[in-house]
Amino acid sequence: MPTLKPVRESIVEVGDNSWVIGDEIFLSRQCVAPHSGCFWSDGAGSFYTISAEPAIQPLPQTSPLSPSSPIQLVHDAGDCNAAWRIGEAFLKVQLLDTSTTTREHTTLAYLHDPANGPIPTFPIPHVLYHKEINNRYYLITTRVPGETLEKAWPTMDESAKRACVDRVVDICKELARRENDKICCIDGGDLCDNWMKPPHASDGYSHDILLSYCKEIGVDCSAFALYHCDMGPKNVIVDLTQSCIVGLVDWEKTGFVPKGWIRTKFCVCWAMDFDYPGEDVEQSQDWRQRVQLRLAQEDFPEVADAWRSRFRKAYQNR
Repeated sequence: MPTLKPVRESIVEVGDNSWVIGDEIFLSRQCVAPHSGCFWSDGAGSFYTISAEPAIQPLPQTSPLSPSSPIQLVHDAGDCNAAWRIGEAFLKVQLLDTSTTTREHTTLAYLHDPANGPIPTFPIPHVLYHKEINNRYYLITTRVPGETLEKAWPTMDESAKRACVDRVVDICKELARRENDKICCIDGGDLCDNWMKPPHASDGYSHDILLSYCKEIGVDCSAFALYHCDMGPKNVIVDLTQSCIVGLVDWEKTGFVPKGWIRTKFCVCWAMDFDYPGEDVEQSQDWRQRVQLRLAQEDFPEVADAWRSRFRKAYQNR
């Protein structure tokens, strides 16, 4: 197997209008939309397309993305995953950590299929392309119109913030109408939510394991409702040009959870905080605290104190 580049270097330039993704996926930009295959708009009158030809060997000469490239790195999480905006689409590259995790394209297909229940009333991405190469998952999806809540929040007035919180709570309720008989992803795969478990627990993510951890802190486990599981301000998209339309992206951790976990996660998950320089704790938590308080008004329970107590004990006992 050839030496793999860091995830953040998964896309390289061949020329001004051609790129290689993962050493095997060929991306090009052209003036005319193709008649078939995988393509999408660049937002400026041209189109990106994924080549249907077999991988070219040896690879053409390439170079890192130039500062003037139309393809922009928008997310870089160490060497676990990264994302780029490519016109009206996003490319995500993720290092796979378990073969039992449900892939995001499977979850999005489930949500878009009316055979599985009503189509979501809020914008979510459509899958354009996906492939696994050398234990890395490549996913291209359409862009949800708007900007991340993290970027939009400082410009929003109080009425817009309240409308956004109300809509997110409505989305939580809408998703939670879909139920299952166990904690899992939409196709029965393991739900890899580390926040459900004590720190440093390494015993897997099966239903029985997560169920025991939930019961340990007093979560009502009589029913399991669908939950996005990662509704932080970078995954909530707001379109303020259309009143306050709210969409969701990054469905990779979606699954069925005890209803009490939905609000609990908003209470305890600091990964959902704003990441603004110089923010105090109250300001950084403003978003998720507003949501959990509105969820309380809709009778969503929480066990945040028990979760925090277990978290502290886990660190004290290391």
